[in-house]
Amino acid sequence: MRTKPDRPARFLARLGVRAVVVAGAYALAAAAILLTVIGLRDVVSPARLREFLGFVFIATLAAGLEPGTTKADALDPDHRAGLPAIFAVSTLKALLASPVLALVWRFADPAASLSMLAWTPGLCVAGFCVTDLRVLHDLRGRYALAIGLKQGALAGGIVLAGTLIASGAGLGLAVGVSTLARLAVVAVAGLGNSARRGSASFGRDVRRMAADLRWLDLAAVSVIAAVSGSVDRLFGLRFLDAAAYGGYFLVFEVFSKFWLIPYVLAPIIFARQASGQETGAFLRGAWSFTAAVGALFLAALGGLLWLAPGPLARVVGASFGPPTWLFGAGVVVGSFVQLRIAGLQGEGASRRAAIVSGFSAVFSVALFYLAARSWGAAGLLSAWLVKSVVELALAMLPARRPA
Repeated sequence: MRTKPDRPARFLARLGVRAVVVAGAYALAAAAILLTVIGLRDVVSPARLREFLGFVFIATLAAGLEPGTTKADALDPDHRAGLPAIFAVSTLKALLASPVLALVWRFADPAASLSMLAWTPGLCVAGFCVTDLRVLHDLRGRYALAIGLKQGALAGGIVLAGTLIASGAGLGLAVGVSTLARLAVVAVAGLGNSARRGSASFGRDVRRMAADLRWLDLAAVSVIAAVSGSVDRLFGLRFLDAAAYGGYFLVFEVFSKFWLIPYVLAPIIFARQASGQETGAFLRGAWSFTAAVGALFLAALGGLLWLAPGPLARVVGASFGPPTWLFGAGVVVGSFVQLRIAGLQGEGASRRAAIVSGFSAVFSVALFYLAARSWGAAGLLSAWLVKSVVELALAMLPARRPA
């Protein structure tokens, strides 16, 4: 017998309890990174801070990439891969991806030393394996633990590196100690979960997951989304002066935290649809909740920029005016894009999600390059609204039905 659809009040009550715990972990991690950057701004030169922000950019990018290993295994009706096999496959993917990320790092910041770039493989392995653990906990319904583990490991590594730099350590040493600490966290967390996810054959699991091409579509969406979602900071690092980029980075980090909402909801949408649960009411509630909070967020941001622009400028070290509100609007619209992409992946339409993301990435590269070169930080902030509207339009196009 089909259960009664969730009512909006029941949806909000259930989501609220979970969101408080998840939001706490997410907010603490975000605050730790922001305070580290703001604190370093007062004790190191702008050029050195820029190099540190280059490390933050790459570490965050590597942590945000989806290797697709656990997700593809979840979509297999007979999935039961052991965690060691999942880690092995994702480590291989990380090592293959690391030269590309090292080149991206060097392009974004030509001043980055070889001692920093040499840690790119470790950053990729730590990011990929923690992402797999997060997906595993999502599938078990432990959403707060999933986000706490992923965000805590990333933020902890950044805070550790920043603390070492503030105490006088070299950038290469600071990045190395930070990376090794994150790898240790992965190892400890993996040992705690491997016993509950055993498998008869490590080799068979590795071969099966490597041959299951569904991970390519899932990873492609993540890679493409990372390109379209981080190319602004890539071009910002490359073309803006140190002070302007520092201000842009802090505006981005402060107001993009609205993405906590899709960060909480998107994994639930994927897990529900992948397991065949009824999702119609949940999807409607998720979109309605995002729209309501988004309206309040934009009203509050508009009021802050109108009534108290001075305190905001002191926090971020720069004042960009109306483009800051346009950026906030782009963040809200982008939240709906994330919910839509998660829904497409969960219902098995990962190829379509990859195509939509691909078109968006190509557009975003051209858009942000033009914005950074022609209009600086204000142009980058304004371009986010254009990017998000185009993405949502592409994602919402009706699927072509077979003849």
